Amino acid sequence: MNSVIQIIFMLAFPAVVAELVKRNKIAGLVGPVVICYAVGFLLGNNNFFEINKEISKTTYEVAILVAISLLLLSTDFMGWIKYAGKAVFSYSLAVIGVFLSAVISTYIFNGQITDIWKLAGMLSGVYIGGTANMAAIGLSLGVKQEIFILLNASDVVMSGIYLLLLMTVAQKLLLQFLPSFRRIETTDRESTFHYAQNRNHTKMQLLKYFGIAVLISAAIIGVSFGISELGKIVLRWTGTPEQAINEFTGPLILFGITTLGIACSFSLAIRTLPKTYELGEYFLLIFCLGIGSLSNFSELINSSPEVFGFVACVMTLSILIHFLLAWIFKIDADTVLITSTAGIFGPAFIGPVASVLKNRDIVVSGLTTALVGLATANFLGMAISYFIKAFII
Repeated sequence: MNSVIQIIFMLAFPAVVAELVKRNKIAGLVGPVVICYAVGFLLGNNNFFEINKEISKTTYEVAILVAISLLLLSTDFMGWIKYAGKAVFSYSLAVIGVFLSAVISTYIFNGQITDIWKLAGMLSGVYIGGTANMAAIGLSLGVKQEIFILLNASDVVMSGIYLLLLMTVAQKLLLQFLPSFRRIETTDRESTFHYAQNRNHTKMQLLKYFGIAVLISAAIIGVSFGISELGKIVLRWTGTPEQAINEFTGPLILFGITTLGIACSFSLAIRTLPKTYELGEYFLLIFCLGIGSLSNFSELINSSPEVFGFVACVMTLSILIHFLLAWIFKIDADTVLITSTAGIFGPAFIGPVASVLKNRDIVVSGLTTALVGLATANFLGMAISYFIKAFII
């Protein structure tokens, strides 16, 4: 494939998919992430034309950094704390569940999976924040793209099973053990949050806002790389081995992007830029297409089933521990389910799950919880990785 055509396709196709899932029920059911992965996978494993692997690699590495920074800009931390007290506590219990499940699962599968501590951190990231966090943590830890594809494929299977439970019997089952939801406020909380507002903008206005958001994102990434280079200089000055310095670079860049993205979100002018989150999702789809095109079919086929077992163990235990802690602290069933959805699935599934629960009051707290999870998952996932490496393995 011609390099120019490949670049154009990788930039244009995710936009087409994002529009397709809005108009086609089947595509919407499959989801844009799965479609981009699948098409990327077909591009990388076809026998008719060869793609430029370096372009794919550069594209997905840049896209995930831009996606993370953009997704963080619309996070309303103060609003989340102010209006979602129970959700904050329930989500904290969910994070504890992820940590304990990662530790227990590592004990069970230790010795069966190479670099299991890295996989544990990636899975912690995806179950605290979402796919973007799994990708960012994996990238910073130097995990092969084939492993990411395998982890994500396993996660899709397990998440599909859990989503089916959420949409059918989960609420009825939890109500046997947990109290029912009680509405405390009568005010329209949805109007408090920018991402819940419906505003009409012209295409030119949106292009202007997109340009501003991308410039802010570029500045965040640039400063983060600058901090990383400064850190490398300091480490070399202290006599740190070059290999250790290289291992330190990725996490420091991720730390910088996450920290600066969160800091920028405290600015009302930045946080209320229209469609910033959607723009971040677009770059996430570019990442999915790029990394899918680098996957190797033969390696995936020959991969060990232990990886799927590890994913299943981490996810299942994290959910069960969350439910157990919720029972101990008597948190209502709806809050538990919406915060579980926020951590495992992200903002896109808050509305559908709230609709099944027949509870509009939890929509805003669910959305903000998902966004805060996205912001904190990089820190927590990396911390869990290094904790497991230091004390478990």
